[in-house]
Amino acid sequence: MEQLEWSARVSKTVAQEVRRHRQARRLSAQQLADACERLGGNLPRTVISNIENGRRGNVTVAEVLILAAALEVPPTALVFPVGYEAEVEHLPGKTASPLEAADWWNGEPAAEEWALTLLRKHRRLESQIRRLYKQIWEQAIGDYRWQGEPGGPEAGAAREVAEELTRELHELRDEIAGRGLVLPPLPGLDRPA
Repeated sequence: MEQLEWSARVSKTVAQEVRRHRQARRLSAQQLADACERLGGNLPRTVISNIENGRRGNVTVAEVLILAAALEVPPTALVFPVGYEAEVEHLPGKTASPLEAADWWNGEPAAEEWALTLLRKHRRLESQIRRLYKQIWEQAIGDYRWQGEPGGPEAGAAREVAEELTRELHELRDEIAGRGLVLPPLPGLDRPA
């Protein structure tokens, strides 16, 4: 019985947040329904109205995803009202701040062995490497333009860091592949043949 009551409370929170975000964007229920339809979701105005007014006792994960996309907010914003409530019941009988609950939903902090952790680390390393190479490129252009010699000591140091990060990234990719996970594409930073 507690599970059903908790589920209804979560649905009520989602309903309140859908209304809050819809009104903040100055959308009518029909406009929100139209936005959902453009995204491929079938949520007529009556369904949205029933969700918001509590006449609909549950909201599916698929509906939360479509509504969040149509409202241009992350799905967690509809489940955990960060900034609007001091506490939420994220599991039956378990409360936390909305931010802590949203972090939990998003896998933060994530255990080292989770695929989520590995792929976040991959994204971070790739971003750092690309930023460094862009910095090297911009420095080389500036040096050439003003001094006639591309790449000074700063560019060399940045290149060394980028090369070390690239080695680290490829070791991480080996670990990801070794676990049978799908490797993200890596255009321009692939390991030389």
